[in-house]
Amino acid sequence: MDLLNSSVLWPALVAVLFGGLALAVGGVFLLALQYRRFGRLSLPRTLATGALVIYAAAVGAYTMLPLPTSKAASCAAGTGGLALDPLGPLHDLRTAFAQGASGALHSGEFWQLVLNVALFIPLGILGVRLLGWHPVATVLFGFGVSLAIEATQYSGIFGLFCRYRVADVGDLETNTLGALIGVLLALTPLFGWIKTPRQLESQAQRRPVTRGRRLWGMVFDLAFIGAASLVASLLAQLAVDPFVLRVLSPAAPALRLVSEFAWLLPLLVAVLPVLGPRRTTLGQRCVWLDAARLDGSRAPLWQALLRVLFGLGGYTALVCAQAADPQTPAWMDTATSVWILATLLFLLFDRSARGLSYRVAALMPSPRASRNEPAPR
Repeated sequence: MDLLNSSVLWPALVAVLFGGLALAVGGVFLLALQYRRFGRLSLPRTLATGALVIYAAAVGAYTMLPLPTSKAASCAAGTGGLALDPLGPLHDLRTAFAQGASGALHSGEFWQLVLNVALFIPLGILGVRLLGWHPVATVLFGFGVSLAIEATQYSGIFGLFCRYRVADVGDLETNTLGALIGVLLALTPLFGWIKTPRQLESQAQRRPVTRGRRLWGMVFDLAFIGAASLVASLLAQLAVDPFVLRVLSPAAPALRLVSEFAWLLPLLVAVLPVLGPRRTTLGQRCVWLDAARLDGSRAPLWQALLRVLFGLGGYTALVCAQAADPQTPAWMDTATSVWILATLLFLLFDRSARGLSYRVAALMPSPRASRNEPAPR
């Protein structure tokens, strides 16, 4: 079988490719959101979240691919249409089984119906279990997604092409049936391994501060700083791009100002959260940690800033200095690497999980029992 010409395998390959790429780029942020909401990471929920991302890519791939080579080609082909017969799926079933069960298994109409139903079963399961939606709301959402797909197909992706696929009321019915089957499956013990948000929230509790927990906070912080650095780089590039300057010529002075100070964005992301009552960075907030004095009271601002200076803030300041001035000495590259390596190694060998920055500032990480627990006083 030619994979590239297979109407079943080719969209699946595209879904895995783009879903995997989305997880590679944004997976750490999904983990941060999970930790932030439930106070811990759950392997089953992490796997289910990854499945949801790939599933979303699969829905798009199976309903839109293959795309026409051009709008002119799609208009000339005239392959699209509109089918409004609500009994269409029943007629297709009758045609498929006209030669018996064996004939149905070799019928394209039969497998098209099966695929339409199967494609939306995961939506029902993940909607109820992973997202915690009400069963009725999940079925209605499945109907809405299917309706949006049919509208997209009917409009040729909203005018990007001429109509190149058939928008079928029967597809709307079978997709919704698939969502309903998925909901019913989600209500059985078969998928009880995926804890609902309510179940995970009810199990939240104050847990000890461990090195693993601190490391996750560092990973999340580095991800946030990396995202801010990427945004800063894009802003700096756009601010000097000739096309952008030509289109937005009245705003050229403001764009130049953005270009000059965009490098400050990662530093702001690292430092501004520390000014709040919790005195911690975004990553540490995700893992439910506050900064406190050794007696458990709220950390003074100067100590919190000292702590961040010897941790994420110092590292980010070095990175921002290099971004602001490309002519910085070569030793700064080494200093940046040594800084993050020293912080990591100190934490790995610190049984108390305070790490270098907390020890220098004479503070300690204070765990929370819930996401909304008040900051130390």
